[in-house]
Amino acid sequence: MKIFLYALFLLFPLALFARNQQPADTLYLKDISLEKINNEVEFGFASGMNGEYLWQFQDKDSSVFSSQDYIDTHWKKRPSSFTAQEIAAGAITQGAAWFRLYLVADSSNLAQPYVLTFKGTGIAEVYLDGQSICSFGNFSENAPEAYESLTARPAFFAVKTPGLHVLSVRYRNDEALKEKDTWGFSMSVSNPDTFIALMKNNQILISIFLIGTGTLFFTLFFVHFLLFLFYHKEISNLYFALFNLSISILLYLCYYVIHSNRDISYGYANVLILALGCIVVCFSMCAFTTTLFSKRKTVLRIVALLSLLTFVFSIIDIYFNTNLSNYAMPVLLLVSIGYTIIRMIIAIVHKTPGSIILGFGILFCTAFVFSLLLTVIFNGTINLKGPFIIFFILALFSIPVSISSFLAWRSAATNRNLSKQLATVENLSQEKQSILENQKEELEKEVTIRTHEVMQQKKEIEEEKKKSDTLLLNILPQEIAEELKQKGASKAQQYAEVSVLFTDFVNFTQISEQLGVDELVNELNINFTAFDQIMEKYGLEKIKTIGDAYLAVSGLPLVNAQHAQNAVLAALDILDFVSERKQKAPYGLDIRIGINSGALIAGIIGVKKFAYDIWGDTVNIAARMEQNSLPGKVNISAHTFALVKDNFNCTARGKIQAKGKGEMEMYFVNAPNPKI
Repeated sequence: MKIFLYALFLLFPLALFARNQQPADTLYLKDISLEKINNEVEFGFASGMNGEYLWQFQDKDSSVFSSQDYIDTHWKKRPSSFTAQEIAAGAITQGAAWFRLYLVADSSNLAQPYVLTFKGTGIAEVYLDGQSICSFGNFSENAPEAYESLTARPAFFAVKTPGLHVLSVRYRNDEALKEKDTWGFSMSVSNPDTFIALMKNNQILISIFLIGTGTLFFTLFFVHFLLFLFYHKEISNLYFALFNLSISILLYLCYYVIHSNRDISYGYANVLILALGCIVVCFSMCAFTTTLFSKRKTVLRIVALLSLLTFVFSIIDIYFNTNLSNYAMPVLLLVSIGYTIIRMIIAIVHKTPGSIILGFGILFCTAFVFSLLLTVIFNGTINLKGPFIIFFILALFSIPVSISSFLAWRSAATNRNLSKQLATVENLSQEKQSILENQKEELEKEVTIRTHEVMQQKKEIEEEKKKSDTLLLNILPQEIAEELKQKGASKAQQYAEVSVLFTDFVNFTQISEQLGVDELVNELNINFTAFDQIMEKYGLEKIKTIGDAYLAVSGLPLVNAQHAQNAVLAALDILDFVSERKQKAPYGLDIRIGINSGALIAGIIGVKKFAYDIWGDTVNIAARMEQNSLPGKVNISAHTFALVKDNFNCTARGKIQAKGKGEMEMYFVNAPNPKI
């Protein structure tokens, strides 16, 4: 018992690790580390400039506020987020507001790319020296469904001149003002290598931890629910099963929220699942403790009533936009957890059998949560790395491990009692006792073997299913793959308006004669991998590669009104990549690109080694556009030009003879229209 109390005492100094940092009113790019992170694994973006800044703030809206020359000395200087208390006090009125932060760059920062990452929800536009570098949502559609999570994508920028620069953010979130909730955002700055490395590591860790832990809790639910079904009198198994089920659902919900880049409050279903999960955790924990260590059910009935009221209030909040559950949930947590802790302490003091085993996990988890509260009080935030991650994992598993250990201990005690009874029977009939023992051993071995076989088969089936799903998605678009899995077949569909993109390396044949097989394949792989990433960036569907040619289409299988614009943007990105690659590789490849818009048919061909393909005159014309293009140029048809002429600067080439098509109007795309 002394060792247990000493372990709990060691948790509290964790709250003193962090210190408050004074916010800065100027961002110095020279302070941002440019060292690439290869093997570091941690949460967050701690390697960049991360923290609160003192922004110049104005709660009015004007396009001149983004200008570098605008004088903002009369603006308020404050952090970029407002607390719920400030919102309730009327610190912000409805409408858009502006934040401005000064950046200082020296000669070492020129042409060096940096990445901005934001946290928050709403509509936002980000400017550097008056030039837009990123936007979230649409200010013309001021509605909750138009709001986006600011963590959805980063903003990349680079400075071209040394000296003082201005970072401006136009922000709006009327929903937060209406709900009297936290309003604003936070920002961090890092170099792209650090951002990409940490983002990859974070995604891997989060996926493994949330899915793995959620699956573990669901397995515990399944096992103890079966135990309850087999023996109804042991109702504590039911309460523990409900506890594990709610924890697993909450972990799966966290995984969904993180990977969908949305707030957990986005959508009625998320809010209802979150509320129901917390309610079941509170009730099941209290019911489990009461069943084991108390004969009186008064407090349990009170907790059950509070749980029902909290659930009803949550539904009312969703449909009538109230905050009743904000008051009911803390009361439920306080009563259920407080009673559980008090009952456990009383059981430990009275030396109730098994209370120390069960109390260790509950009190350890409570001590850890209390230390986190102290951390928030002293620091205002929680940095999840170092010892915090270790103790967080221990605290998360402490309750289910202690409860499982307690149930195993009680089961062992029951087995010991049965052994004593069997010894008594042995005095009556040694022969019968021997038969019973042999049958028991055989049964236990059989159960162990069968359980191992079932678990192994389940694991193998799940692994094979995952492999087949991954392979299918690499061959077909997701929508077509889902249709094929559900119906066993997929019908070809006609699309009225899409854009087809063809690329071809001009000097590929000559260079292939100079390079070895490995170098040639490696060069194609580098280029086509980059093309695949560009297609994913702009929502194009890769169809196939034929030798050194690359075919993709924009606007299917999901219809997209911006298909032509996305195809042209993707083509320009391909030119940029090939140009940069040409500077790095001594042999260098040139590329020409052709785009045409119109109708076509798409579907699956064949029954063996099937592939998703497209047909139609639109595809043939796109190929003619590529054949009549020039190296380093994007050649588009008259149909495509009519769709993108307002968004891009183009050069008319006049009518040019196209093989099999006669004379056709063609245009070169130069660059996006700066006015758009």
